[in-house]
Amino acid sequence: MRNRHFPMPRRQAGIALITALVLMLAVLMTGIASARGALQSTRAAAYERDRVLAIQMAEAALLDAEHDIAGGAAPGSARANAILAGSADAFVGGCLGARPYSGLCVHDADANRQLSRLADDAGPAIAFGTFTGTTLPTGEGGLPLEAPRYLIELMPAPGDGQLYRIAARGVGSMPGARAAVQAYYHMPSAGAHGRRVGWREIGNWSALIVAAAE
Repeated sequence: MRNRHFPMPRRQAGIALITALVLMLAVLMTGIASARGALQSTRAAAYERDRVLAIQMAEAALLDAEHDIAGGAAPGSARANAILAGSADAFVGGCLGARPYSGLCVHDADANRQLSRLADDAGPAIAFGTFTGTTLPTGEGGLPLEAPRYLIELMPAPGDGQLYRIAARGVGSMPGARAAVQAYYHMPSAGAHGRRVGWREIGNWSALIVAAAE
């Protein structure tokens, strides 16, 4: 007996078409979701890389500030002597001392106010290498957009020597990626080498990722 092919009823043909369209739509939505997830992962990885770069630049500014405290490019200069002596003429309110004492601050009990000064693009923080002569490439490719900056605050110091609190700011290669670190630095009065005292992250603040040592 020959096989006979019977035409599919019109109603069944319509259901099959709808089913195929639904399956195609499901595949399309799955593809879109996968692409979106991959894009978000790429953005998250780029942000994390830039965040790490900003923190590294802030750390570079911290080291530059320590070099500045130790005499910078001109040991024995008016600035170097004023820093080591804790001169009241050099460390002034609002960190608004004139050059060569720019970036030097009298102690402020409100740490947030100090960080606000550091975050201000037009504020008193001084650029990396200003008093040490150190250079740092910026502005191209994966390099930071600008040089990191820092402030040096004179703290009440028990015992001999001087105690400073350094606030340093770094930026990444993309706008908005910024980080700030703080550390205490003790310089003995007997001419011995200074040393850093601790470092820890304390969370987010304004547009910055803020880390501090206490």
